[in-house]
Amino acid sequence: MAIFDIKKIFGGGIKERPEKKIEKAPVPIKEAKKDTSIFGGKSYMRRSSFMYRLTNPELYRNTSLGEKDRTRLGEKLFGHGSSVKKKDVEKAERQLDLGEWGEFKGLSHEDKEKAKRLTKGILGK
Repeated sequence: MAIFDIKKIFGGGIKERPEKKIEKAPVPIKEAKKDTSIFGGKSYMRRSSFMYRLTNPELYRNTSLGEKDRTRLGEKLFGHGSSVKKKDVEKAERQLDLGEWGEFKGLSHEDKEKAKRLTKGILGK
């Protein structure tokens, strides 16, 4: 028997399988979070413009603190240096959570609570 005859009897040898194309689901596009902080998308701002933005009535809605309280606490928390960085605000928020062991241990309990609200309002949380 020839090889040709064997292929006829047993089905012609190895058949190629058709390739299955797997369609992948499209990757969802993540929308970038809009920066709602008073920094406006920047990582830092000059201290004078930062203090000016603390007087903005829009910040009152987020913190329910008066203008005098916001400026007084802003001066105590961020009164050093020529610029205020977003990381400085986050650091101040962590220091306020430490209580009597933190950097702001001289503040009264009431002022610490107000300062926590202020930092959350500044960051837009």
